[in-house]
Amino acid sequence: MVKMKEHGNRPIRRLLAVLALVAGVLDLAVIVPALASPTDAAFDGSTGALSVDYASYLSKHDLVYNRPNTNPAYGLTVGNGRTGAMVWNQNGLTMQVSGADLSEQSAYAAGLVNLYSTPGMDTGYSTYQQRLSLYDGTLTTTYDSDRTVTVMGSPNSEVMGIHVDDHRTNVSSVALDLSLWDPSTVTNVGDVPNLDTWKTYSTFADSNGVGISRGQADPNNFGSTLAATVEGASYTSQVVNGSKVRLTITPSSSYTVWFTAASRRGAANHDSVAQARSQLAGVKSTGYATTLNNYRNWWHDFWQRSFVQYSGLSGDADYLENVYYLATYMIASGGYGDYPFHFINGVYRSTGDQTKWSYGYWYWNQRDVYNSFLASNHADLLSTFNRLYSRNQGALKSYTNTRYGVDGLWVPETMGWDGNARGTINSDYTKDILSTGTEAAYNMYLQYRYTNDANYLRNTAYPFMRDVVKFYAAKLSRDGSGKYTMASSNSHETYWDVPGAITDLAAVKSLFPVTIQASQTLGLDADLRTQWQNILDNLAPYPTDGSAYLPHTPPIAQTRNDENVASEVIWPYNTTGIGAPDYQTAVNTWNRRPFPYDNVWANDAIQAARLGLGDQAYNGMRTMLQKYQNYPNGLTANTNGVFEYLGVHLSVVNESLLQSYNDKIRVFPAVPSDSSFAGKFTLLAKNGFLVSSEREAGEVKYVGLKSLYGNAATMVNPWGTQQVRVRRVSDNAIITTSSSGEVTFPTSANTVYVLERTAKPLSAYSSTRLTGTANQGAKSLSGTASTLGLSAGNAVISLRAHANNQYVTAENAGASALIANRTAIGPWETFDEIDLGGGAIALRAHANNQYVTADNAGASPLIANRTAIGTWETFDLVHNGDGSVSLRAHANNQYVTAENAGASALIANRTAIGPWEEFDLLQD
Repeated sequence: MVKMKEHGNRPIRRLLAVLALVAGVLDLAVIVPALASPTDAAFDGSTGALSVDYASYLSKHDLVYNRPNTNPAYGLTVGNGRTGAMVWNQNGLTMQVSGADLSEQSAYAAGLVNLYSTPGMDTGYSTYQQRLSLYDGTLTTTYDSDRTVTVMGSPNSEVMGIHVDDHRTNVSSVALDLSLWDPSTVTNVGDVPNLDTWKTYSTFADSNGVGISRGQADPNNFGSTLAATVEGASYTSQVVNGSKVRLTITPSSSYTVWFTAASRRGAANHDSVAQARSQLAGVKSTGYATTLNNYRNWWHDFWQRSFVQYSGLSGDADYLENVYYLATYMIASGGYGDYPFHFINGVYRSTGDQTKWSYGYWYWNQRDVYNSFLASNHADLLSTFNRLYSRNQGALKSYTNTRYGVDGLWVPETMGWDGNARGTINSDYTKDILSTGTEAAYNMYLQYRYTNDANYLRNTAYPFMRDVVKFYAAKLSRDGSGKYTMASSNSHETYWDVPGAITDLAAVKSLFPVTIQASQTLGLDADLRTQWQNILDNLAPYPTDGSAYLPHTPPIAQTRNDENVASEVIWPYNTTGIGAPDYQTAVNTWNRRPFPYDNVWANDAIQAARLGLGDQAYNGMRTMLQKYQNYPNGLTANTNGVFEYLGVHLSVVNESLLQSYNDKIRVFPAVPSDSSFAGKFTLLAKNGFLVSSEREAGEVKYVGLKSLYGNAATMVNPWGTQQVRVRRVSDNAIITTSSSGEVTFPTSANTVYVLERTAKPLSAYSSTRLTGTANQGAKSLSGTASTLGLSAGNAVISLRAHANNQYVTAENAGASALIANRTAIGPWETFDEIDLGGGAIALRAHANNQYVTADNAGASPLIANRTAIGTWETFDLVHNGDGSVSLRAHANNQYVTAENAGASALIANRTAIGPWEEFDLLQD
C-alpha cells in the first residue's frame, strides 16, 4: 500500500500502485477460468491418475515476454536441476549462472554468460517473443522467423546449452563472453574460511574452449569453474582480461554453445577445471539433438508425477495455478544439487555477488521452499533438504554433547553446510531455539511414510529421530503441577528465553508418538520407549488464554520478530486441524495471530488450509502475491527472502486440494466457496496413495486412489453421510459400502480403487482428457501489482476507480514514458501531478527517495487554473457521454477538469456504484 499523498498538508486520495491492464489492451493475455463441466470426468482407471495432455495443459502457464527485457531483475529463469541461468537482454543475451553446490550456502555464483553478434540478434526485427516453456524446461527467444535462441541443458547435470538458429545472411561476427564481477565487491556473506580465494580468478583459453575459475583454494573444497565450448561452428579462444574470456564463433546458421558451472566438491580430486573440460567434452560428443531430447524427457517425466488444476473466480484462481507451476519449475530446476536450493540464493539471481543471509540455512525459511514436494510426488526433492541434516548427524551430536552435555541431538536453527552452529549461537534471536531438530526429524519420518522405504527409516530417519527425542527427554523438566515442560527456551525468534514455549510442547506432541511407533516397528529401544511414553502422557498442555493458544506460558514476553508462533501447532507441527478436539481453539489462534502475512516467509495461508478455511487460504495466496510478487518473472523485490513465498504458495494449493497428514485422506478440504471454482488433482497422500479427484460447480465427482504399497486406506467421505462404495477398478469388485463419515478399506500394491457415490457413480460421467491452449502474453492478478510476463506494446497507464467494493477501469491510452524503473526502485509510495504546460499532465511517483515520471500526454485541456485555486483536495472521474472520461479536481469549493481524451472502456456504472473512494494506477 502506498502512503496517502498530500498537497499542502491536505490528504487527497489514496493511490495504490498496481500493475495490470484490462484484457484487450495491447497483447495482455485473457485469463479465462475453466468452465464447470459437471457431466464429465478425467480419471483414467488404467493409470490411477487424471488423463492430462501435459504438453498442452502446461503451455497455458508458459511465461511469455513479448518485448525484450533489459532489466536483470526481470530475467527469466531456466535450469536443468542443478545449474540455473537468469536470462535478460543486454548486448545480446546475458545470463547470470549459478548452482547450489558452488560455494558455502550458495553465496557466490559462477559468473556471467553473454552471447552477442554483429548485427545484434535483437536488432532489425518486427516480431519478438521469449517463452519459458515449463513442460520442456526450455527458454526460447524468437526474432521474426529467421532467428531462434534456445536455452536448455543436459538433464540433472551442471551443463547448460544455448542453441542458435540464425538464418540471416549479414552476420559478420558472433562472440560469447564469460566474465566475473569486480573482486573488490566480494564480501564474506558465505561464512567462508578463506575470502581471498573467492576474490582470486584464473582463466584458460585453448582449442577446447574457455573457462574462468574462482574459489580454487577454498579449504572446504568448494569453488567452481565456468567454462564453455561450441558445437556446430568453428571458434577461437582468448583471455580478454583477468576476469573475462571469449569465444569468437564463425557465423553459422545453426550452432550450440555449451557451458557448465562445474563445482569442485563434485569433481574428482576437487579439480573443477578438469571436471568442466570433461563435462563439456561429454555433452559435445552426445550432441545437441540427443541432449535436448533427453532434457525434455526428464522434464516430461517430472511433470507427469502429479497434476493440479486450481481455477475460476474470474481468472484469478487460474493466475494462482500459473504461479504454482512456475514455482514448482523454479525450485525443481535448481533443487537437485548435493546441497539444498537456498531460500535466498537458490540458483537464480542477477545481483553479482551481492547477497545476504548466506552464512546458513535457516530451517524456518528452507521448510517453506521444500515441504510441498511430498504431496506433489517428488520425494527426491525433499530428500535433498533432508540430506543436509542427516549427513551432519555426527557433527551435530558431537556439538550437542559439547554445548549441553546431553547424549542427543540439537539442531541449530541457522545451520552451515557442515552442521556448524555459528549463525545460531551468535544470535540472540536463534541461540536458544530448541525445536528445529524436531522439524528436521519429522520431515525425515514423512519421507519414509510417503515412500515406504524401510531401509531409509532404519538407517537414516529413525536414528535421527531417536537422538532428537533423547535431547528433549534430557532437557524437559516437571513444573509445579508435575507436568513436563521446557523451563526456558526461545519460542522461535519472537519470544526469547521464555517458559513453556509452545514450539517445544508441539515438538514433543508431534515427534514423540511417531518415534515410539517407529521404534516398535523396528524392534529397537524398548527401554527408551517407556521413558518417552511417560513424558508424552504427562506433558503440559499448550498455554492458552482460555480460547486461543499462546506462544508460551504467560505473561507474554517482549516481541522480537513478527512470527505467528502459536499457529505453528497447526502447521508444520501437525498437532491439530479439521476434526481435531481443539479445532475451535486452533481457529481462534489463527484468527488472532498478531502478524498476518507480515513477511515473505509467512505461512498463514497454509495454516488456513489445514483448518479448512478455503476462502482465507485463497485470499491468503492473493495477499502474499500482492505483497511479494513484484517482478513479471514471478520473483520478489523483498530483501528478507526470495523463494519462500513461492514454496508457501505450493503448500497452500496442495493442502487446499488434499490433506493426509493425520493418516486420513481428505479431498478439497479448503477450496474457495465461489461456485465458479474448479479443482482437479492427482497428488500423493501419506502412506503411498496416489489420489485423484475433481470438483466443479460445487460438486466432488469421485475420489480415485492408486495404492503404491498396499497399505490400508482411510478416506473422509467428501459427501458427508451419503452412501458411498469403494470399487476396485480392475474387476469392478465392490470392496466396501458405507454411509459413515470415514471409510477404511484394505488395498493391494499397484492397484486402483474408486470411492464413488452409490447414487451417482463415476460411470455416470462421460470421459474426458484435460488440455489447454498455449499462453501468448502477459497475465495479471486483479487488484494487485502482480503480473506474469511482458506485453509488447507501448506504455499504457490506466486509472481504476474503486467504490462500494467494486472496480471499474478507464484506460489512458495516451500515456507515454512508462515508469520503467518502477520495480527497480521499489513500490510507489506517493504521487505528484505535474503541470507540464501545453496541455499535458505528468504523474510523478516517489519511492526510496527517487522520483520517476510518466507523461500523461493525452490529457487535454490542461487544468490551467490548478495553481490558482490551490492544491487539489479530491478527484472525480467523470463520464462525458461520448466514450471519453475526464478527471475532475476539486479545491477550494471549485471544480476544474482535464479530459482524458485517450480513455476507452467507458465507466458506465460510475453513478450506480456511487462516489469514487480511491484510485489505482495501472500499468502494463
